[in-house]
Amino acid sequence: MPKPPAPKKPASLRKKPLQSRSQFTLGALQEAFVRVLIERGFEKITIRELVSVAGIGVGTFYDYVPNMRALAASTIHKRCTDSASELLQAIAPLAGQSFAVHTQTLLQTLIKEGFGKPQEWTALLLLERQVSSAAALRKIHESYVGIWAAALRQSTDSPSEDKLQSVARMAHALSYGWYSHDLLFYADDPQHQRSLDEMIKAIAGLLPASLG
Repeated sequence: MPKPPAPKKPASLRKKPLQSRSQFTLGALQEAFVRVLIERGFEKITIRELVSVAGIGVGTFYDYVPNMRALAASTIHKRCTDSASELLQAIAPLAGQSFAVHTQTLLQTLIKEGFGKPQEWTALLLLERQVSSAAALRKIHESYVGIWAAALRQSTDSPSEDKLQSVARMAHALSYGWYSHDLLFYADDPQHQRSLDEMIKAIAGLLPASLG
């Protein structure tokens, strides 16, 4: 089972948080950003308000990021890489089981991640394309495709390597569309509970379709 890739430092960060104190400070900024984002919306957030919630000084803010947009991008990057690690850990014990079992576990983990904090994830999803670069979005996309590829490789019904990547890409496209759609439009009426079985069948059904 491949280990989760080490999170790369977003280009927008000024200070690489190697020490635990630096990691704590950046984490406090990112968590404060999410809290204020939900309450105020991105356009109304001020740096003074944010650092007050984070419990740090304005100068410390600029030690880590040049502006609010860069902090937003780094927060989204961190949330996505943390979620990717959770997904990889969820399928780690499933080697030797079917791709349908892997699919069910991945989708249930996505539900737990997103609908455990629906307001936070909805706000971040809406903001993602405004503040993240195309390169950053592509890295996140490729990491999630890699998770589906890992699930395929360790399943009992894994396709040949020449088919595997296209199946992994389609699996991510289906799961991301389903997951983000329900978060954005059905957070108060969780359709995911009723559509989960259908989505498992659709993604697992990619395997026989790829052989046709």
